[in-house]
Amino acid sequence: MDKKSVHQAIKNALLQRFETAKWAAKQAHDAATNDESVAENKYDTFGLEASYLAHGQSQRVLDCEKDWLLFNKKSVDIFNQDEAIKLWALVRLEGIEVADGAEKYFFISPCAGGLTVEVDEKTVYLVTSSSPVGKVLLGKLTGDEVELLQNGKQTAYEITSIS
Repeated sequence: MDKKSVHQAIKNALLQRFETAKWAAKQAHDAATNDESVAENKYDTFGLEASYLAHGQSQRVLDCEKDWLLFNKKSVDIFNQDEAIKLWALVRLEGIEVADGAEKYFFISPCAGGLTVEVDEKTVYLVTSSSPVGKVLLGKLTGDEVELLQNGKQTAYEITSIS
């Protein structure tokens, strides 16, 4: 799997998330400033609730923009196979004692943990260094074995590549 393709797919997904957040913020702002949002009595809180939502959506826009800009400005670093896993690494794991030799791909990201992208019909999971998977992978080398909690049980994987 080409790391440049993965990086581009992540940038595209983050840009889409940013655009969606902007649209949602505009909808929330429109609802908060609409004439129908004016309180009719002291118990009518629709306008107040709409303004809280608009504020929250604007904060989300800023967060999504920050994530997208971080990836957009970052060039793709290709790591050597003998380097330890660190931030910005693309890691390939292969299942041990699994019948089909299941592969997993993780991108160690400074943000947007939990995001997934599809590249070459394979799923790449973004994990941050503070996530449980990120903590397990950081500092490991190609050939190391790691155990990840999946569906309530530990599953063993071998790190087959770092790029």
